[in-house]
Amino acid sequence: MVGMVICAHGNLAHEFLSAVKFITENAGSITALPVDHNVDSARARADVKEAILSADEGNGVLVFTDLYGGTPSNICISLQGELKMEIIAGVNLPILLKAVSLQKAGDLETIARKLRDYGRENIYLASDFLKKKNAPDVA
Repeated sequence: MVGMVICAHGNLAHEFLSAVKFITENAGSITALPVDHNVDSARARADVKEAILSADEGNGVLVFTDLYGGTPSNICISLQGELKMEIIAGVNLPILLKAVSLQKAGDLETIARKLRDYGRENIYLASDFLKKKNAPDVA
């Protein structure tokens, strides 16, 4: 099974995990790791590394960060060469829900690519759906 860590600013990691647990009965094995801006960077990096190592059951870890270029993402990227992991930056709830269903369904890289694609495909403008619903039928 691929391990999973949500690493995000402030309480966001815990809130994402809470939402996943609320929506699905089986939240899989996910660790939420907040990055506090008051913690020095060496301590934050050590905490992130420890969380990733703890989540790894031998198949690697998917790390979800909230914002590419933000501190949580940058810390994780700095660990990329040291640990067996893939980072998905710009995580959203649909990606996390899909990740739970794929956690046991393949290797780390394959799952990461599927989740990236799934995330891209599941961002919508609600107005597009409303326009289609109210648009006249053209035959």
